Amino acid sequence: MTVHSTNGWFRSVCLLVSIALAVPLGTLAVAQDAPPANAKPAAVLPLYPLDSAVDKQGTVFTVDRNLPGIWKWQADTLSVFVQGPKKFREPLNAIRSVAVDQDGKLLVGDSSTRDVYRISEDGKATPITGGKIGIPMDIAVKSDGTIYVADLELRKLMRIPAGSNKVEHVADVNPRGVFVDSAGKVWVVSQDAQQLLIVADDGTKEVIVDKRVFDFPHQVVVNSKGEAFVSDGYKKAIWKVVRGQAPTIVVEGAPLDNPVGLALHEDQVIVTDPRAAKVMKLTPDNKLEVWFEVKR
Repeated sequence: MTVHSTNGWFRSVCLLVSIALAVPLGTLAVAQDAPPANAKPAAVLPLYPLDSAVDKQGTVFTVDRNLPGIWKWQADTLSVFVQGPKKFREPLNAIRSVAVDQDGKLLVGDSSTRDVYRISEDGKATPITGGKIGIPMDIAVKSDGTIYVADLELRKLMRIPAGSNKVEHVADVNPRGVFVDSAGKVWVVSQDAQQLLIVADDGTKEVIVDKRVFDFPHQVVVNSKGEAFVSDGYKKAIWKVVRGQAPTIVVEGAPLDNPVGLALHEDQVIVTDPRAAKVMKLTPDNKLEVWFEVKR
């Protein structure tokens, strides 16, 4: 066979392959053609806000796994604060958790690059550990700047000392959520049978809920009275836990669909629900009010 041009060579090869595979020549040759004018665009994933944090000014930062990136709710207006890349293994491609530190600075946990990032006021992300975390499902900060990470992959509670890039092991508690209360105690939601604990810096544990009560717990917050609240995705509920008493459900069902993220703002529980795509407030009489919807 004599090949007179690059295009002729391409079609000749396609002809031979098409014969061997018993497929039409056009099926193979279409790869070098432009897509049809009526081709449908790639599907856009639904938004999936997982977690929120509120600063002292009342600005809400909500991380969205599918945006991917960070939303900002300020002055009753929702805007994209940080737009992460679509490419996996790029920083902020898979943000799952968010917190505000003792200085009002934003922190986010990113499973794509296995790290925790500091986010500047102009949206610049700076990695802290150089990829020494597994999956940072939740993060919390003590008043001295120590960062605690619920690492889903390592199944450990990890700690990043203030001003450091080192990662220290605290306890093997299979954590999913972590929260530092006003007294500096570190609360952990665990996937083990002991579902709610307080973990000291030496790794010792005080068990608060010692058997499986929650269907699928995600996060915990603790108000100034020492009352803990736990989000339960499968139950579509928020639980209240008072030490020494059995956990009780304070709200269940709509508008909740899959409550995941919990935060505190002026001692009020804030709930982020990815399937409902809403951020909600829990009122003193245990009602849920939609604060804002997350939408394009």
